[in-house]
Amino acid sequence: MENDKKLNRVIWSLVVILAIILVLILVPQNKNKYIHVGIAAYNMEDEYLSDMIYELANQMDAYDFGSSRVVYEIFDAEGSVRRQDRQLQYMCQQDFDVLIVNLVKPSLAANFLNMAANNKKKVILFNREVDEKDMSISDNIWYVGTDGYKAGEIQGKMIVDAIDGNIYSDSNGNGKIDYILVEGEPTHFDSIRRTKGFLESTMNLPMNQLEDISADWSREMACEELKKLDRETVTETEIVVCNNDDMALGVADFYSLMDMEPPIIIGINNTVETGEKIKEDIIYGTVDNDIESQIERICTVVSCITDGKKTDDNHVWYSIPIEVIKNK
Repeated sequence: MENDKKLNRVIWSLVVILAIILVLILVPQNKNKYIHVGIAAYNMEDEYLSDMIYELANQMDAYDFGSSRVVYEIFDAEGSVRRQDRQLQYMCQQDFDVLIVNLVKPSLAANFLNMAANNKKKVILFNREVDEKDMSISDNIWYVGTDGYKAGEIQGKMIVDAIDGNIYSDSNGNGKIDYILVEGEPTHFDSIRRTKGFLESTMNLPMNQLEDISADWSREMACEELKKLDRETVTETEIVVCNNDDMALGVADFYSLMDMEPPIIIGINNTVETGEKIKEDIIYGTVDNDIESQIERICTVVSCITDGKKTDDNHVWYSIPIEVIKNK
């Protein structure tokens, strides 16, 4: 009888242990998993980029990643290719789940993307688009940005709107629209696409390009490059079209220094300061690249990657740019 009781106790103990094991296996555990994200920026002194990255960080803190939390580290290349190369090498060697990268030189993307593929890293490129062939290096590469060609087209539409709204006037009466084009880096894909969109959208207008300046996306450089032009060119200029807002602000700075009425100035990015200049009638307009939807897309891709879910087949995703002018 005593032996039977001992046997029953052993059996019940085994049943309890088995039940506990089954619960541990079958019931989801509420573990606090961390998602490690490395964010590489080409230059945090760029107002548009710094605003975007800080907003991205805030959104990742608030985004619903299930039971996971995001831990991120931001690397600033300060505009230096060599500095960013060292940072990207370090990031590829660390235990990051996702690398979110804004390249200093998109034309040199292949070296980094091959290194990331060899280290089995998931990469989300953003804001500065790379060549299509570089995107095919790995299935673990995504790009999030805006359509540069479309943004340039919108700049062309702004000129049409300025003509229709009697904001533009042929100040020298030559029957032509005398303008200066201020571009970013000459080999930069975004600069090329924005310029192409603008030029092709204004082919039916009597455009007369007085100068084509490269100012490397820089406010200070745009101002300095305009200082090199002769007085007649500056006076004859009716419109200045810029590949981004920083350079548009540099153009506005130049005309302020010269104590001259600014021509129609058009940018891209819709930075806070540019918005203020539009309200003050110093800058005519800009193009909003819809940062919010880009950030949402980046968070969605991060969530899919870390949850092991398949993202949609669209590895290149564009937000829809919109025109921004006063009272519109």
